[in-house]
Amino acid sequence: MTDVETDSQYGTRGEGGGQGDGSPTRSRILQIALTLMSQRGVDGTSMRDLAGAAGLNVASLYHYFPSKRDLLEAVLVEHGLFPVQAGSESGDGHTADSPLEVLLSEILVSMFEVEDFVRLMVGEAIRAETTARSVGLDLFTTFFVAIEDWIRRNRPDLDERVGAAAVARLLSAMIVGVFVEHASGVLDEGQDLNALALQRAHEAAAILKPPN
Repeated sequence: MTDVETDSQYGTRGEGGGQGDGSPTRSRILQIALTLMSQRGVDGTSMRDLAGAAGLNVASLYHYFPSKRDLLEAVLVEHGLFPVQAGSESGDGHTADSPLEVLLSEILVSMFEVEDFVRLMVGEAIRAETTARSVGLDLFTTFFVAIEDWIRRNRPDLDERVGAAAVARLLSAMIVGVFVEHASGVLDEGQDLNALALQRAHEAAAILKPPN
């Protein structure tokens, strides 16, 4: 295999690049990984398969990503899905101290933006693929913790009445439910997903609105 090789599906292969987050090679590996895993599943895509598609040897691939779990987490980070930490700043400048509907809509929009990958992760987790389950658990835990922390700090009335964790579980289930509705075709296919996310987040926030 030559140092630089062209592949019509994946683009130029074998280019150099450092290990830093901004490395073109690293970004290309993540895109190829997303494509391959969407086609073959997490379990069906080996690190050797990925190295071959990227025009790298396996040792070079492990230089960027020491394990498949690291690779999956990096894909989530690349698309702004992981981690979603309470009090951290999101891509458009909002923080977990923003209104509840902003926090919920941002989580939903981030899932819609990488819908194929979320579908993949859910499907693999249902089939008991251990790496997907582990990373998926971390992903949804970050959503849960962000919501729970927001409730605890901004809605002490709910925390005192039913507990922040209970509210976070309810809202997390709502988020997952909306995504499943969309993925299963229950919702209007022509509906703008950003508008849908904001609408559902607004409804949830209105239901939990403190009494006057």
